[in-house]
Amino acid sequence: MLVCLACYGDRVASLLETTTELRLYRVERGKAVACGQTPAPQGSVLTLVDLLSAAGADVLICGGLSGCAQSALRQSGVHIVPWIGGTADEVARGWASGGVLGLTPMRMPGCGTGECPGRRRGCRHGSMIKALRTRRQKQKSE
Repeated sequence: MLVCLACYGDRVASLLETTTELRLYRVERGKAVACGQTPAPQGSVLTLVDLLSAAGADVLICGGLSGCAQSALRQSGVHIVPWIGGTADEVARGWASGGVLGLTPMRMPGCGTGECPGRRRGCRHGSMIKALRTRRQKQKSE
């Protein structure tokens, strides 16, 4: 399995959009082995999708990302593990030791679980998305 970390310097980038480098790791006998790096593509998330596909990456581990980027990556077949923070080596070791569960201590705070868990506790994330969709629909009809 080939894992790609979206990095800024030696850390996982806090936002996918600020990624400067992609680091590739392979898990061998429970250890993360670095097997390449490349500058992050400039432009749209589709350029990133193409690069991940060409590299043969199965998983992308990153910090925060927009809903549009998340949708595009998921539709391309790349498994995304978002809202992770830490140094690239820490994150790679965490992944090698337990997959998604190995990254639990590195999960960023907030609405980073894919579903907004705070919606029941008054989080407005879902209502903001609905408002944006309504606004776009109105603009299209005008």
